[in-house]
Amino acid sequence: MPELIEVEQYRRALDPLLGSSIETFEILHPNFVRPSGTPAQVFGVAIGGILRSTDRIGKLLVLHIVQPREEFEVGLRFGMTGRLLVDGLSPIDKLEYASGRDEPSWDRLRIGLGGSLVSLRDQRRLGSIELDPDTSLLGPDATVISDSILMAAAHARTKSVKGVLLDQAIVAGLGNLLVDESLWRAGIDPRRSIATLGPHAAEALAIEIRSTVDELGRRGGSHTGDSFPLRSAGSVCSICGGAMQNISVAGRTTWWCPDHQR
Repeated sequence: MPELIEVEQYRRALDPLLGSSIETFEILHPNFVRPSGTPAQVFGVAIGGILRSTDRIGKLLVLHIVQPREEFEVGLRFGMTGRLLVDGLSPIDKLEYASGRDEPSWDRLRIGLGGSLVSLRDQRRLGSIELDPDTSLLGPDATVISDSILMAAAHARTKSVKGVLLDQAIVAGLGNLLVDESLWRAGIDPRRSIATLGPHAAEALAIEIRSTVDELGRRGGSHTGDSFPLRSAGSVCSICGGAMQNISVAGRTTWWCPDHQR
């Protein structure tokens, strides 16, 4: 699934097109627009505009577009199977929960930009496009997560650690794979209540999350984690030799090692 690492690669794929004019802006599936019910035609305001810059906030990709008399933003979300393609090429070849097929009929958005074609291809249609998205609804980006952010969540919530890390309003950018990998490396039980994290554990977890995001980003994706090959029945934890287990936490499939994650 596209987490902050993948979305950052999508953002960088647009760098050569910065300063280009938007020739076409075609939404191919009306239910892809957010908020639900927003007419797709409202995005016609983008045509003729210039893509001035891009930004990534968590798993949200933001396009900053300027017209002669106005500026606005278009937010792109990629759900579980969304990929960004430029002239048919994507920096991400395959996502964990996506089909191995690659069908142009899965395009939900196509933008003619500076002579190139930018497509948002989403098999399961769980992504979305939004005009002027409210980024204040997102928490701090996971690349700058700190012990104070985790401790603030601990004081106010009784949710599991994993549930808190998946909550984009608390920490933006983490998905199922990055959360499982970070907790596995940190030795923390994903079911553990966030309220039980003390200052030292919160600091250690924040450091582990930042280093995991950085390392896997350099490797090329969330699926490059050390625990990723262990996400199957019969796998043995490479840290302690214990048996990996598959459970559901916060409504998500979770792989963990009960022997060293406490």
